[in-house]
Amino acid sequence: MARAMPAQDDSLVMDQARARAIAQRLHAADREEDGAPFLRHVARVAGGTPTEARTVAWLHEALEINSRTEQELLTHGLSHDELRALRLLHRTSDSRSDYVYLAHVELIARAAGRSGRLARMVKIADLEDRRLHPRVRPDGWSPPYELGLQRLHQAAAHETYQRA
Repeated sequence: MARAMPAQDDSLVMDQARARAIAQRLHAADREEDGAPFLRHVARVAGGTPTEARTVAWLHEALEINSRTEQELLTHGLSHDELRALRLLHRTSDSRSDYVYLAHVELIARAAGRSGRLARMVKIADLEDRRLHPRVRPDGWSPPYELGLQRLHQAAAHETYQRA
């Protein structure tokens, strides 16, 4: 029997301002490989997402870069769907493999429900930003942003078709 998730207190719904404040605190000292403030990337991604996904966009790197716990984010008002979206966006491996990277993108492309839709919106904005501001690791590897973006656009178009 599936356990029901506890009801969320509506007074603690995380809004964009709270998510932005958390992101600013979490990423204040973080830098890109070229020395640019990492928060610029996070802000560009947030600005490139629809309003409904903006909270997730501000926090899309929270689980990946920092030790912010899921429970802390829930305590600050993150919804369960938003947390599921962050889990989908979180890469558990820092592999330098195109195959592994694209398998993660495929997981996001195929994810069902609101959490899948939120994750796709954020990942599309993330990859569009990375296409303009590529992240090249010190070893020279850069993820296949264009291929990932193509797959996510394909999934989003299919989702739109299914909803119509």
